[in-house]
Amino acid sequence: MSTYKLRTVSVVEAVAEQLSEDIFSGAFRPRDVLTETQLSERFDVPRQTIRSAIVMLLHDGILRRERNKSVYVPLFSEEDIRDLFAVRRLVEMETARILSTRGVLPEGAKSAVRSMELLSDEDSWDELLKYDFQFHQALIEATKSTRLQKFYRSISAEMRLALTYFRSGDFSPSRMAREHREFLDAIRSGDPSAAVEACRVHIEESEAFINQTIHAQRERMDPDRARYLSDNKSL
Repeated sequence: MSTYKLRTVSVVEAVAEQLSEDIFSGAFRPRDVLTETQLSERFDVPRQTIRSAIVMLLHDGILRRERNKSVYVPLFSEEDIRDLFAVRRLVEMETARILSTRGVLPEGAKSAVRSMELLSDEDSWDELLKYDFQFHQALIEATKSTRLQKFYRSISAEMRLALTYFRSGDFSPSRMAREHREFLDAIRSGDPSAAVEACRVHIEESEAFINQTIHAQRERMDPDRARYLSDNKSL
């Protein structure tokens, strides 16, 4: 029988992981304010544990703190998305260039695309998002660059939070599977320029769709709240 070495996590880490999953799943929505008392009751742990877990998620960028000390789930502005995707382009376009040059096509990325292609339009966004992250993570790991992987991890939590905005928009698993397949085929071609261009198009389409969804969310807000968020672009 195979044995597995399990990662030991502290209570603080366990709470932080579960809270982040709750945010990504939509249990907490952008602009929701989170209190230590509320979370302490939710997870049945002391407030000090909650306080430490919040610090971890503030560092990851999936929680923010307002001037009055309230902690909330951020609603990214277009400026936030522009900055986040600019960094993502730097990392992933270089990854595409490296893999195409070396002739490397990671099995994890191929498997993720095959799984996407089996999804129907009735399948959940969470399922599609799981394979999307599997795809991109496999590409990054295949570079064998510890620094590139570390840099990608530093933005992955915010990236995943940004992609949760798709939940409020229309998405097509078949279309997204096709886009990932085209990206993978460009890497397989062995032409670094084609791979980099396919990566650029893929990322820019994601950025455009997220911004469309943010616009739609803003239009549904009450006018005073929308004006406040427009004036405070870091929210």
